[in-house]
Amino acid sequence: MRPFRWHLRPRSILRPYIDRYWGWEGLHRLPPLLPPGTGSECVFHYAKPYLLNGKDAPHAMLLCIRTHAVAIEENGALGFVAVRFRGGSLRHFCAQPLAHLHDQELPVQALWGGDAERLSDQLRMADGPATRAAALDQFFLARLGEYERRSERGLDAQLDKLYYAPGMSIDTLAEHSGWTRRHFQRKFTDAFGLGPKQFARIARLSHTMRLLALEPNVTALDAALRIGYFDQAHFIHETRALTGVTPQTIITGMREKSHFYNPPSRPIA
Repeated sequence: MRPFRWHLRPRSILRPYIDRYWGWEGLHRLPPLLPPGTGSECVFHYAKPYLLNGKDAPHAMLLCIRTHAVAIEENGALGFVAVRFRGGSLRHFCAQPLAHLHDQELPVQALWGGDAERLSDQLRMADGPATRAAALDQFFLARLGEYERRSERGLDAQLDKLYYAPGMSIDTLAEHSGWTRRHFQRKFTDAFGLGPKQFARIARLSHTMRLLALEPNVTALDAALRIGYFDQAHFIHETRALTGVTPQTIITGMREKSHFYNPPSRPIA
C-alpha cells in the first residue's frame, strides 16, 4: 500500500470543538515516542493498529490529554482515520469528565458503546476521505446535540488563549475571565482535568516539537526561544521532565521517521 496522508475540516458547527479529521495509509516508520499533548484524539483503524507501549492499540481508540510520553511502533501497513479535538473539547461530546480519561488508551466504545462500533464499521467500509469525513460529521453532530456544555464556552475561550500563547501569565488569564486567580484555577482544573500551569507546559512543548517537525532547517534552540523557553537549558529540563528523554531523542525520531504533527490552525504567540 503506497503511503498516503490527508486531512479535512469538519462542518462549520463542529469547528469550535474539532480541529480536523485526518488519516494515513500505507507503510510509515513511526517515531519511538508520542510526546505529551493537550488535545484528545479518536483513532479508527481499518488496517493493522500500531503498537502503544508494546501492545496492540484498540481498533477504535481514544487518546486523551497525555501528561507523559507514550511508546509507539508500527505493526505493518497502516490505515486509520483520526478525529483531532481542540484542547478540552472532548467533554462537549461525551458524559465522562476529562479527568477520568487522561493518560489512557481507551476503546472508543467506552464512551459511546454500540454507536461507536457502528461508526467504526462505516469508516472501515468507506471508499475514501470525503466519505469518512461525512460519517464523522454525522456522528459528532449527534453527540454534540446530546452533550454540548454551552455554559462552559467562556472556559473554552480561556483555554484557547493559553494554548496559542502558552507564555501568558495565569494572572492575565484570570483578569480576562473576570474571576479571581484562585477561582479561575479551580474552574479550569475542574473543566479540563489539569491546572492551567501544567496545561501551558505541555502546550509549549507540543508547539516546539511541531515547529521542529514541520521546519527541519530550524534548530532546537531557535524553536525553543521562539515558543517561549528562556534558554536551551530550560528547554532541555522541561523536555526531560515531561518525556523522560532529551529533546534530541524526540527530534531525531521525528526527522528520521514519520510524525503526527499537522500544521497549526492559527499562529502561535
